[in-house]
Amino acid sequence: MKKKTREFEMYLEDVNIEGFKSFSEKTNMSFQPGIGVIIGNNGVGKSNILDAIVWALGENNIERIRCYEQEELFFSGSKKYPPATIIRIELTLKENQDKDAPATQLVREMTKTGQNRFWINDTSVDAEAYLAKLKQLRLKQSLKTIIRQEQINDLLQQSPPRRFQSIQSLLEIESTDEVIDCLDRTVAPLFQRYMRYLIPLAEVELKTPSQNGQIGFEIVVTLPGNRVRRAHQLSGGEKSITSLALKLALFTQLESFFYLMDEVEPSLDYTNHKSMQAFLKDVAADKQLIMITHLRSTIDLAETLHGVRTRFDGSSFMKFYFLMNERLLRMYKCC
Repeated sequence: MKKKTREFEMYLEDVNIEGFKSFSEKTNMSFQPGIGVIIGNNGVGKSNILDAIVWALGENNIERIRCYEQEELFFSGSKKYPPATIIRIELTLKENQDKDAPATQLVREMTKTGQNRFWINDTSVDAEAYLAKLKQLRLKQSLKTIIRQEQINDLLQQSPPRRFQSIQSLLEIESTDEVIDCLDRTVAPLFQRYMRYLIPLAEVELKTPSQNGQIGFEIVVTLPGNRVRRAHQLSGGEKSITSLALKLALFTQLESFFYLMDEVEPSLDYTNHKSMQAFLKDVAADKQLIMITHLRSTIDLAETLHGVRTRFDGSSFMKFYFLMNERLLRMYKCC
């Protein structure tokens, strides 16, 4: 297993979660640059960790963190633990891996009455100052850089005009011509590079046709055997591969030094699991990846491994945390 020190401008070093969803007690997670993997059985609260990070980055649309009501953000209580009256998420960002490298702590807290409070390095600030700090740290768009298992194919399932509108909104570019230029000059070459990892002989083409006064975004994939497919004609596994490569190519246009991925590999076959390793190594060369997975092939890449479990009352806790090395990987038994 290849391990090396990477040069990162900044990375997410620590996450503390308290009172949020299934986390009744303060729970700490520490990460390194590269790939941090979170594992655990279904239903133990792994996805709540990613939700907590996104919420701390300023997300106020609770549907985007898998809730319908604000009440669902709070730990609901159990026989052992009372319901949470405050939720608190702390993020520590470090500029590099040097022991004395500068670090920034961001804290978002909310009471049951809906009052939000914010801190930057132990100094209380208002929401405007907090959001300004996120922008300064190039974190303003980071809440967009999450890929969930149930949403991985959302772009491919849209019509070409709607797909173009979604991408324009994601990139926050008002000019249609600028969006087209961005797709042609930067996204398309990177998308092709990523696809070459996942389907080595595939060729891809991004088109922006105009029809009835509307600009569309069309994806054409030429698979081995000269099989030409538009996005909606791909198989389930092929869609997942194409969607993942496209989204990560688009994410490079956003200001974020990390990406969050929630079980994005399940519909891939064994061959593509192996191909994905090379792909993820490429992406992780200059981006931090925090990934929820059940797959040994992804765990094999981890710099850090976090195991989440539930107590008898259903609350989540961190069972173990490893800085991964070859000996620990050999000891770990995984699917």
